[in-house]
Amino acid sequence: MKISYKTHIPFQVDNQKITVVGTNSPIVYTDLVNGFQDKNECIEIIDDEYNQIEVGKMTDWIGDVGDGTLVAQKYLSKVEKLYGDSLVDENRNKIHDQMNELFNTVSEQLFMLDLPISIDYDFEIKRLLKFCNIRFDPVLTNNPYGIIESILKIHEECDIKSCVVLTNVAHYLTPSQYLDLIKLVKQTNQSLVLIEFTEIGCQEFYKNSEFYYVDADFVDWHL
Repeated sequence: MKISYKTHIPFQVDNQKITVVGTNSPIVYTDLVNGFQDKNECIEIIDDEYNQIEVGKMTDWIGDVGDGTLVAQKYLSKVEKLYGDSLVDENRNKIHDQMNELFNTVSEQLFMLDLPISIDYDFEIKRLLKFCNIRFDPVLTNNPYGIIESILKIHEECDIKSCVVLTNVAHYLTPSQYLDLIKLVKQTNQSLVLIEFTEIGCQEFYKNSEFYYVDADFVDWHL
């Protein structure tokens, strides 16, 4: 797909590749950040059949990965659904049997209280997962690379087709981690767009990526 910013040259975005859009212009940076959140009309997305698609349908806006709670807030329900959909009958029946035993134990104890209290037998897997307090490993979600890795793997496992969009990744990753990220994007068959506030001379950090740049004079570069 191609991402178009106003009258500037389109940015090509492909699976298994990182596309970097850099700028040292506060105006351009703000336009891009707001555009990917559908807060302005500066961004247009064209698919491979040259159809214009809504920004929110083709991109998965994450923004700054400095906040480790992003992954849990945004994706936990998708992971829970994936678990429920992937349960084989044997395990599902096993869970139902154990839940039934739990409900019976609770019901017996309530009966001993001699109070007008009852419980509802509910075997909804989603409610069980909430009870189990499923969460992402803090070891991963407390560091920026771990957050990005988790996001890309969730996209792969949950078959999420949208392109992940992050900001200022170079503020958080070492050069070696960035090289690892390039490999991860390829391994997971994902597409990744990075919006970076940086100088054009810093493109070496983003080597082996598609690097587009809009400078303070609004001149386009593709290096």
